[in-house]
Amino acid sequence: MKKLAFLLAIVALLIGAFGAIALTEAGQIINMPREWVFGYFEYRQWLNLLIVALAIIALYLSIRFNVLSRKLNILYGLAIIACLFFINLFAPEFWLRAQQHGAEFISVEQADQRLTDDTDIFVLEIDGDARAYPRDWMQLPHIVGDNIGGQDTVMTYCALSNLPIAFNPNMNGQKTDFRIIAQVHNNLIFTDRNSGELIQQVTGTAEYSQTELVQYPVQRMNWKAFKQLYPEGKVFDYNPTAFDKLTLKLFDTALEPHYAGEPMFPTLTMEDDRLATGEQIWGVNIGEAAVAVAKSHFDNASQFVTRVGTQSVLFVYYDELDTVAAYLVENNGIDWEDIDIDPYGKYVDGQLTRANLYSGMPWMIWSHWFPQTEVLF
Repeated sequence: MKKLAFLLAIVALLIGAFGAIALTEAGQIINMPREWVFGYFEYRQWLNLLIVALAIIALYLSIRFNVLSRKLNILYGLAIIACLFFINLFAPEFWLRAQQHGAEFISVEQADQRLTDDTDIFVLEIDGDARAYPRDWMQLPHIVGDNIGGQDTVMTYCALSNLPIAFNPNMNGQKTDFRIIAQVHNNLIFTDRNSGELIQQVTGTAEYSQTELVQYPVQRMNWKAFKQLYPEGKVFDYNPTAFDKLTLKLFDTALEPHYAGEPMFPTLTMEDDRLATGEQIWGVNIGEAAVAVAKSHFDNASQFVTRVGTQSVLFVYYDELDTVAAYLVENNGIDWEDIDIDPYGKYVDGQLTRANLYSGMPWMIWSHWFPQTEVLF
């Protein structure tokens, strides 16, 4: 019975420790395969039950046959509880608390008391209704929900990828409850508590059903530009706890070399040297095609058209606002490079549709996820 108690105790602890590593940053430090992370998550509820059942039996046998001392039994029980906490609660409920529901927003005038003109802002505008999401206020929640222009929305942000993407949160016609799980290949993954799905942020695709979330275009600009363009807009309000403030300081320290081109986690291919690893790009991905635009290209042309697969995309750099926008255009005889397009996408004959623009991703991460990408230098 003593050998059985030891065996059950070790098996339970190993399964729990593996899950705690897989579903936290520790798994990416050791470059755990993406399939292992997603596979463990898919069966985590059954594995939770197995861990608890084995641990209870092991502790019963240990106490019944005096296998371990009382102190060691207590420590073992605490170790099992810690594993279950990191598997199920640490990221989504304690550390990175998503605000898909119940997020608060303030006016431009209120936010102006707390933000500086150069604050990095993610902008989501639908039918004239605009929201600003300061980067620093998105680093921990990662997910913020709202209804904008009559549409349900979630703004998501992955600090490792430096990537804001907005989605319609409804999947297959059903409401969702998104929570943060972990990251793989230096990009955020989150789960829908209602369906059990896992979603990779950079692709916007559910892992198990392969459902693609509907994406909304996001434009990145500084606070000064947002105030000028959307004075009636609203701003996501985030008030960090003392623990959050400490975490943010650690984030900023850890991300400094990462943004310089030394990936925090060794999970990227790092094979494409067309650009420096840390260079931030503006990217568009449509179907199987992708294009990345380097800052040097805007130095030569502030407005240009390029092809992304079968779609023509117009890039515009607004110098006075220091922001880039991308629009979907047709090859209908119009010389789009010479047409005056205002920052709202309007021109003399109409309104352009925005493309889903990925702004700020380091080249090492963009080229990992979109290895087929073209590059405009």
